[in-house]
Amino acid sequence: MNIPRPGISHLLCHFITMALLVACNVAAPPAPIPQIVEQREPRSIDEFLQLAESSREPLASEYRITAAELLLQDQQPARAAQVVAAISQENVRDNRLRIRLSILQADLALASDEPEAALNWLDEDLLRALTQRPALQQQVNQRRAEALLAARRYAESVLILSESGGYGLPADRQKSHDLLWQGLQRVSEQELTQLAEQADSYQLRGWIELARAMHSEEYSIPAQQAALERWQSVWNRHSAASMPPTALQRLAAVWDRRPKHLALLLPVQEPIGRAVQDGFLSAYYEAMESDGNVPQITVFDTSGVAEIRELYQRAVDSGADLIIGPLNKELVRQLNNLPSLPVPTLALNYTDLESRNSEFFYQFGLALEDEIRQAANRAWQAGFRNAAVIAPDDADYSRLQQAFTRTWESLGGSVVSAVNYSSEGDYADTVKGLLAIDDSEARAARIRALLPREEIEFIPVRRGDIDFIFLMANARQGRQIKPTLAFYFAEDVPVYAVPSINDGSGNELVNRDLNGIIFTDIPWLLEQWPLRATIAQSLRPAQGALQRLRALGVDSFRLYARLDQLAQGELINFRGATGLLSMKETGAIERIPQTAVFIDGRTVRLEDTGSLVTN
Repeated sequence: MNIPRPGISHLLCHFITMALLVACNVAAPPAPIPQIVEQREPRSIDEFLQLAESSREPLASEYRITAAELLLQDQQPARAAQVVAAISQENVRDNRLRIRLSILQADLALASDEPEAALNWLDEDLLRALTQRPALQQQVNQRRAEALLAARRYAESVLILSESGGYGLPADRQKSHDLLWQGLQRVSEQELTQLAEQADSYQLRGWIELARAMHSEEYSIPAQQAALERWQSVWNRHSAASMPPTALQRLAAVWDRRPKHLALLLPVQEPIGRAVQDGFLSAYYEAMESDGNVPQITVFDTSGVAEIRELYQRAVDSGADLIIGPLNKELVRQLNNLPSLPVPTLALNYTDLESRNSEFFYQFGLALEDEIRQAANRAWQAGFRNAAVIAPDDADYSRLQQAFTRTWESLGGSVVSAVNYSSEGDYADTVKGLLAIDDSEARAARIRALLPREEIEFIPVRRGDIDFIFLMANARQGRQIKPTLAFYFAEDVPVYAVPSINDGSGNELVNRDLNGIIFTDIPWLLEQWPLRATIAQSLRPAQGALQRLRALGVDSFRLYARLDQLAQGELINFRGATGLLSMKETGAIERIPQTAVFIDGRTVRLEDTGSLVTN
């Protein structure tokens, strides 16, 4: 039987029918669900650096800038500098990125102790780019102020911050006020006067008056608190009236934490110990008469004491919460060797070590190295580069001579001649050796031997490469050495000297032989101190070294409530009777003495002469 073949149209209908049946009976596969991928900003420094490697510019540079900023926050300046070095300035054209990179470069320079380089990055072009962004401009000005402080351009830092206004968050404004106060604490009296003369804004005038108010009462914290309140009532529209510097906000807390019982460890049976005690107790009674807020005082005699541990423990057991002393260098060394100290201790001498075993161990004294450092700095500022040295032939002075040489060479100077003298009387040979006059005389003798003629005229010539002479001598020796220098053609060579050149006698007639000598000394002997006049009326006369020890005693009492402020950096410096005082990280108090010159037999502060050097 023949079966007929279906036609094409029939087959097509069949396939369509089958497809519809399948579609009705078989479930279609589900539609794919879109996957949600979490997008987030990179959270680690390494992630930013990885993205920088895989991104195009300028995004790659932005990632590197961010990574470097984070590295600086993480106290990794060396690695941050490496990241910044990989950034090309050509790829940073966006103004926002350029500003961030400039600030970053400045931060790196500050971290490397290169303040001048930081200021180059924070230039006027950058500030002009921020004219419409006052909050960011304030941050840049803060960094400029930090750089100026590091460069010791204190008055400029004050000007910048006083003119920049109070923008940004309260924390930023507080930081600006704190930086400005640091600058004001560091400016000299002369610079403060100059700032006052050019002050043409309410803000700057207010800051200057605040500094003056605090300086006038710096020997009494309660008096400073009262002065701050008076200033706030007068300058009530000033930015610092409602937000004083942090250090001033904490004055009340500092006073509450002050020591209430002081133990004084001194060799009171010796002149040096009695001199320190005279100054200490004089300052104590002055404070008692002023406001009555004085601590209890207990004196322990260290005369003849070879071991300090037992006596020190007795002072602790007496209930003292601050110990001042001892004065003897060996006893101070013994204290520093103890593994720990139970109470804060202000030793009145220095060890030869740069470190301390206890954070309670502070050192304060009359180290002659402070005066030597100041003399060298003054001579360098005057433009001198070649020094000659005259010093006694003595072991202690040999150490001090080496200290001067190290300081002078660290500044970039050279010591071209040095002589030592061993006896008093005739200093002609000493001076001739210093000035190479003896070499000149030897040459003349050789010439005369070759040409024995009576008519040969000889004029000795001193060496010409000496810019100034650094003299270590007491007043009696100096009165002979200075004229001898003039006799041997060195009258025009400036002479700088250590404090012992000034015996404090005030005898203008005999001191005329010291005219022109520039020397460093403590303010107590160069200024009019009311307390010094009071002591002179009530205590036995003292000159020279004993007067300086009295000043040490005055300062050791006035520092008792300020040690914590100095240690925390809230008090930058303190105008003491022995100099401008500041504390190093080691707990050692450093002094900047004053500089004076003999004029008509009188001692005159160099600042009052209006010059760096007087011949």
